[in-house]
Amino acid sequence: MILSAFGDVHWKDGIGRLRDAREKFGRCDLALLAGDITDSNNLDGYGEVIGAIKQMSDADIVAVFGNEEYDASHIDYRGRFRITFLEDEVKDFVVEGVKLRIVGSTGSLDRPTWWQRNNVPDIWRRYKERVNTVGGLLERGDADVLILLTHYATTYATLEGEKEHAFAEMGSNLFEQVVLEKHPDLVIHAHAHNGKRHAILTKKQRSLENFKSTEAEVQVYNVSIPANQGPTFFEIEGGDDGVRMRHMQ
Repeated sequence: MILSAFGDVHWKDGIGRLRDAREKFGRCDLALLAGDITDSNNLDGYGEVIGAIKQMSDADIVAVFGNEEYDASHIDYRGRFRITFLEDEVKDFVVEGVKLRIVGSTGSLDRPTWWQRNNVPDIWRRYKERVNTVGGLLERGDADVLILLTHYATTYATLEGEKEHAFAEMGSNLFEQVVLEKHPDLVIHAHAHNGKRHAILTKKQRSLENFKSTEAEVQVYNVSIPANQGPTFFEIEGGDDGVRMRHMQ
């Protein structure tokens, strides 16, 4: 099974990067969209990106909303595009005999942006509640693979390369604690255009790719198109000895 994952397409800015990966998309079984697929809430631009994906692949598409897909229009996105949108929701898939559970959310910020603080009266409460809500959804059940998909960063570990004073307005360390407790197999986010592409979280030590211990180890990938210069792909295989997952270069 091949998964593609990407965010921060920003419509015209990054759609060419998607098309450059046409060959890999042709093998893809599931596409995970980590938000900011369009710019300034342009639904036509969103549709152009979805159309490009469907021209290259028959893969199912699962998406979360980014800050460029405005809250008031989410119902319009759901109605217009026949793909799976997850807003603090769960979706199960079975692909090639492997059971995947995807938990999707826009995510949270430790400090709302200036615009949010001045225009969304309940934003502090909303972000804190979202951490708890998503934490409650991150249950494996009978799934072979548990994936968390968000737009905002779920740890500061992948924000390295961004301005440090902005970390709290780009992601959430509160989410990191939930991730370490619930231990999903794969965490995917976007939003960090200049951030680190990959980090390994552990309860002992964070953001060290070559850390030897596998205790409570969680793989986190920043799939922002600008950070990766294209979409990110993963291969998941099931067998008698369990499920194996790898990042494809």
